[in-house]
Amino acid sequence: MDATYTGLYGRLKALSQDFLTRDTLYQLEGKSKEDFLHMLSNTSYREEIDAFSSAYKMPDLVEIVLNAHMMKMVGKVIRYASGPARELLFAYAQKWDIDNIKLILYSKILNYDISSTDVFLLVDRSLPLGMLGGAISKEDYSNLINQKTVEEVVELAVKYWYGTKLLEAVNSIKSTSDVDKSMFRLEQAYYENLLYKFRFYNGDEGPVIEFLRELIDLRNIINAIAVRSERNNEAIERINGGLIKEGTLASIASGSSEIRTKIPYEIDDAIKLYEKEGFISYIEMAIYRELYKKYAPLFRRSAASLSYILYFILRSEAERQEIRLLWFKRNYDITAEKINLMRMSEYMQ
Repeated sequence: MDATYTGLYGRLKALSQDFLTRDTLYQLEGKSKEDFLHMLSNTSYREEIDAFSSAYKMPDLVEIVLNAHMMKMVGKVIRYASGPARELLFAYAQKWDIDNIKLILYSKILNYDISSTDVFLLVDRSLPLGMLGGAISKEDYSNLINQKTVEEVVELAVKYWYGTKLLEAVNSIKSTSDVDKSMFRLEQAYYENLLYKFRFYNGDEGPVIEFLRELIDLRNIINAIAVRSERNNEAIERINGGLIKEGTLASIASGSSEIRTKIPYEIDDAIKLYEKEGFISYIEMAIYRELYKKYAPLFRRSAASLSYILYFILRSEAERQEIRLLWFKRNYDITAEKINLMRMSEYMQ
């Protein structure tokens, strides 16, 4: 085994003890609102619960605890990493910067207050300085939130690698208020950078690059369905590097065929919900589910490798998603059909 990965593998195996077991998640699902946080406090989430209980009240407390815990776990992975894995992990983690910037921009458009926005930011709050050692720091996020307009947020964010892409999006955001659509160029740059940072090192990283390419497929499929839903006949914008051909995406976008015949994943449950309610997020979450089902077991079995490092990060993401779903089910009466669509932790253990 190459020493580049063996030390980190040992640390991650030890840190894996902080993940919740499947039995614990099942027990959590049956808890009342009052007992939900109490049960979490008897797990590795106690550190975050103790840290934020005095500053946040329910239900915001649950959100910030889950976000902070996941980012702490991911932050440890990236700080421990070295060699060929480190730059790729930095590049992967920048997706949370993009999500955070979108959240802040939407908050300005909708005039949400600062406290409501801060709760949902995905930031490693355990670090006194920058998040994950290379992305936007907590202090800079505070400054971004305090800006009054979309333009001011973008002007402050320009110093980062994606600043110019944000500048291109400003006029579109102002005219349409559609942050997701306007940020396409930024997402495009993110995926291009992710593929650029990937390197073969041990020679067993093939599944990782395939996973990254399928993440690009996911984004392209969602973009194509969005064009189809809006029925505006505009050309689909595509992120390069995926596996699905441009003609297939164009067919999805044009509405000339059923979606299920063109999407290479078994997600009929999500397509039915999408056709019934119109929310593309059902399809997005179902494709994530299928990717986790395909790659997580493969990555988990690859000891002392880049695949295992990525598995640890994916498991951190899946656990946050699962606990949020259980909390939403308890608080917002989400149906079992929708919950099962988005559950991923069963593929991670």
